Amino acid sequence: MEVHEYVPQTILEIVKENQARSGEQYAVLPVIIEHENKHYFYVHYEVSDRYLVIRKDGQIPSLKEIEPVIIMAASFVSFSNVFHVIGEQWVKDKTIRNYQRIQRLLDTLEKGLQHRLTEEQRDLLNEFRQTAQTVIDWQRELERLVAEGKKGIEKIRYKVGSIQDRERLDQLQRQSLKCVHEQNQVQLDTYEKRKRLIKSLWKSIPLFSIRSWFAFYELKMHHQRMLDWSKMDMEEINDMEIVKKRIDGERDPESNQVLKEIKAAVINPR
Repeated sequence: MEVHEYVPQTILEIVKENQARSGEQYAVLPVIIEHENKHYFYVHYEVSDRYLVIRKDGQIPSLKEIEPVIIMAASFVSFSNVFHVIGEQWVKDKTIRNYQRIQRLLDTLEKGLQHRLTEEQRDLLNEFRQTAQTVIDWQRELERLVAEGKKGIEKIRYKVGSIQDRERLDQLQRQSLKCVHEQNQVQLDTYEKRKRLIKSLWKSIPLFSIRSWFAFYELKMHHQRMLDWSKMDMEEINDMEIVKKRIDGERDPESNQVLKEIKAAVINPR
């Protein structure tokens, strides 16, 4: 939809009047922000990297009045990115297919080595199978949440976005992060047991059991691609802690910095 189709011409004139130079490119957030029964347009001037918030009545309010509007606008931008860009990648990943494959490989090994497996190996094998199922379950929930988040974004696109919309989308975003976090955590928590299973299976497979050997080496490959603490640097570990706080509703340092930079670049009167 063209900007003039959802932004009144009077507002567009104000936008043009505040360009740093004639013809400067600008983008208007495709959501009209509603706050305390007032409607606002959120504008970004692309060359000068400045922001302007205009009330629907044509007034340019003070920074103090629009601080909650800036937070809402930044949130809607973030939600759109999470569900339409990052979420799209999450959904396209072959997570379910890969972990179902792991389960089939475990079934093949269990069937081929059923009389050779110790009780400990059976327990470790079952735990590996359950780890795969846990990842699959969280992935299905993640895909459901991404689809719901996309619908929530489309509901307010070129229309009014309220605080209730923001709260609902924030909840969906935090739930999506929880899905990813839980998928990562179960891999980290089970690494040592998976490693022990791989090491012990290698000694249990008969030399000429070709099918079992193929299954074993493929399973080992999948195991090596899964997360373990030894592969993670401090930045990745810190990121996991930030995600945990975000799931609990805390704003992460990067988001705080973005808001700080937007407020500094807003040209509304101080």
